[in-house]
Amino acid sequence: MDGFTIEPAAQGIYPAVCHLGDVYVPLTEEALDRLRSATTATPEEFYRLFVDAVGASAYLKEQVAQLWAKGDPAEQTRRLQQAIAKLPG
Repeated sequence: MDGFTIEPAAQGIYPAVCHLGDVYVPLTEEALDRLRSATTATPEEFYRLFVDAVGASAYLKEQVAQLWAKGDPAEQTRRLQQAIAKLPG
């Protein structure tokens, strides 16, 4: 899988999972709340929040940076914001 997606978690204690290419990162309710608050953020603002929400380690932060650099920031932001808005809760 290329790029980012966010979808409801199939089961478990986390409400959603973020796919960073082939890497899966569980998202806490707190992380989702921070991302939900960024529905009108610019791509730069959203990127900072996104890295904070999913970048629990240097490896994950690097994965986000590499994938973000490959695509159009405005399009990625729009797609992620739409995916977050569709999540239950």
